[in-house]
Amino acid sequence: MGITRRYRHMNWTTTPDLEPDAPPTLHLFQCNGENEQGILCGQQSAAGEDFEAARSWSFQHLQANPDHRSYSHVLSRPWRMIPEIEPDPEPIVPLSETACG
Repeated sequence: MGITRRYRHMNWTTTPDLEPDAPPTLHLFQCNGENEQGILCGQQSAAGEDFEAARSWSFQHLQANPDHRSYSHVLSRPWRMIPEIEPDPEPIVPLSETACG
């Protein structure tokens, strides 16, 4: 006999994960500029928690590449799934009571 899991329909919502143990929100900027051959630059800042540090990279990149004027702000934010109604915990039944005999 295999392991069985019981699922039921529930309404869920999403919200940013602001718990103390949540991963940090990360920012990076990526260059969408093209070179003379029309090839996407794609260079990017380091990913980090400091938005301004990532954004300042785009100004440094623009200074070195005056034609690269288009950038994407790439954001990685942790999210949580939360049930509308918290389900009752399933009772834990010892294996000895569920074994076929």
